[in-house]
Amino acid sequence: MIKRLLVLGIFVLPVFVIGITGCSASNSDDEVTVKKEKQITKTEQVASVTGIQKKSLIEQSNLETLTNIVSEYSNTSVDRDAVMIKIIELINTPYLWGGTTTNGIDCSAFCQRVMKFALGIDIPRTSIMQSTVGDEVSRESLQFGDLVFFNTMGRRISHVGIYLGEGVFAHSSSSGGVKTNSLNEEYYNARYITARRVIK
Repeated sequence: MIKRLLVLGIFVLPVFVIGITGCSASNSDDEVTVKKEKQITKTEQVASVTGIQKKSLIEQSNLETLTNIVSEYSNTSVDRDAVMIKIIELINTPYLWGGTTTNGIDCSAFCQRVMKFALGIDIPRTSIMQSTVGDEVSRESLQFGDLVFFNTMGRRISHVGIYLGEGVFAHSSSSGGVKTNSLNEEYYNARYITARRVIK
């Protein structure tokens, strides 16, 4: 019994230690290069598939949420594939206040970038200004592509995301970068203010 424990200790412990240290963060150029190559590959893959297949290319943290979204939405005038490709390209991009690129992006720049590059729609830069364009939409009438607005700072509109369906929206969050959440989560439900439809 003791001999068996010693053997396990010799072989299992080093593997366990390697597993732990392998999860530590690194800023090496090699790691950055690998991440960029993976991102390019993911984007190329997304461009070559459609529908539910696209969702399988998203990191696991967002996959479970997005796979619960129905493939048919009531707004059939939207090029959903184009919008989803742009959102997927930005998934897990870190949050950066004032950021507008894939190196770091804030909530309003995320929405602005998706609308511009997916649909050719120009919207203002800030969430407050974005809340003044398009047509107001009730929460019960939300459709894919609608902008949803929140009060996250205790006063007026301070956050925005893009509604996807089934109560789910995509946004750039200060607590996790570009990701998806549900409007029904306690935090967002309590802070939801309004929605605007900029897609005609």
